[in-house]
Amino acid sequence: MSNSRRTLVRAGSVVLAILVLSAAVVAVALASRGPSAAAASLRATTPPATVTASLVTRLAGTLKPGAVVASRHLGQRVFPNAQHGFALADVGQGQYPAATIDGGKTWRVAGPVLHVDAAQAPLVVQQVGTANQHTFFAWGGPGGGQVVDATRDAGKHWYRAILGDVVMAVVSGPGGDLVAFAQVAADSSGTTAATWVYVSTDGGHHWHYSTNVGAI
Repeated sequence: MSNSRRTLVRAGSVVLAILVLSAAVVAVALASRGPSAAAASLRATTPPATVTASLVTRLAGTLKPGAVVASRHLGQRVFPNAQHGFALADVGQGQYPAATIDGGKTWRVAGPVLHVDAAQAPLVVQQVGTANQHTFFAWGGPGGGQVVDATRDAGKHWYRAILGDVVMAVVSGPGGDLVAFAQVAADSSGTTAATWVYVSTDGGHHWHYSTNVGAI
């Protein structure tokens, strides 16, 4: 069995329960958008074979990379080792990537704002993960975000990929590959969701559709 396939199998077993429990939530969220929104969603029966992420650039008037952020602004935090950590900082009207290299004593903005409240609903990110001290990623979660934002150079460059109506989970495999599980409206009513699985071997710059983990 190839490393890529082993990564998918392990990721699938970890995430499967999350997807089952979340399917009803996603269906309700999709239905609430109404038929017109569902019709415009990514409900194509054939997913794109490859999704190329776009570079995330800094918006005028937002915090600069390197700015210190107080720990009270941080949400979920993840640490690949004792010194390096990653989190989302909710500052002002936006969510920023934040990183620490001293075990959490000091946190600094590690890239451009990833989401601006009330202005970029599809780009919302709520969950975070890390593959190593250089590769961080954030995704929408059950709240409805459609994207995965990722960096493989500790925040110097961030890339954003839209993978579905709701990105439910992203996990890192033992080789550092990223596996994303996205749900999409499968019919015009928006009440039935299918799951698409994408794998990135380059830190979130390109995502390749995989059939190794079945859709729900």
